Amino acid sequence: MNENVHLGQYIKNLRNAQSLTLHQVAKNTDVDMTMLSKIERGERLPTQEQTKRIANFFSVDEHELLTYLTAEKIIKKYGASEITLNAVQLVEERIEAYLKNEKVNE
Repeated sequence: MNENVHLGQYIKNLRNAQSLTLHQVAKNTDVDMTMLSKIERGERLPTQEQTKRIANFFSVDEHELLTYLTAEKIIKKYGASEITLNAVQLVEERIEAYLKNEKVNE
């Protein structure tokens, strides 16, 4: 996924590449068509469950879509600033330490 394309645009690109209508994707993912349209326009973010269903429908990496969803939630909530970037880097360090500790305890 291109990091300059928001999640909604990526989903729209997937839909258009397969010549599918919003209605077809909505029906097959159990995501309301109006909501799906807002997701594609970047006006709303899908839930984690909706993201999983969309990934499954398009046979794309669920982990990747969920990662982009999480990133967009962070940016939406905290903005794209140096402080946010520093906070994300700190979170990365803490999570890496946590995961490393979990592996040691297995």
